[in-house]
Amino acid sequence: MNAYHVRGSLMKGFLGHISYETVLSEENEGIEISFSFGKRLMENVSEEDRNAASLAWKKNYGREASEEEKDMLIGMEKTEINLSVFHNGAYVGCAHRDETERKIRISPLEASEGFIPWSFKGGVLRIVLHSYQILNDDTPYELSVSEKEAQR
Repeated sequence: MNAYHVRGSLMKGFLGHISYETVLSEENEGIEISFSFGKRLMENVSEEDRNAASLAWKKNYGREASEEEKDMLIGMEKTEINLSVFHNGAYVGCAHRDETERKIRISPLEASEGFIPWSFKGGVLRIVLHSYQILNDDTPYELSVSEKEAQR
């Protein structure tokens, strides 16, 4: 049973948290969360981006960066969005992995890495997206939550 589905788009430079909440049914045996986002690597490098890379290089290495070193530094950057899960205010876990697509399963008996087994019978599920670095305008993301119905 699909309980919740949302899509969005983030602007370049966005830094912050986005919280989504939904009410879960009493008749479930667990949840599956699917999350994905696009535009992981920088698409259009501006002069401002090159200047920022130059400053970062100088701060860390104590010297000016060559053009090749600036390009290398810019190529290492990536968009990063992670997520945390809460149920009725209790912390259930966090997916802080270097992936653009995640499938998270949580039930009373087992849970995906970074989460604890948990019973979600009813109550409020809150998922918080943590955006640390968005490199491109119109960076798409998609979040969905499915409930596994209890066996009768």
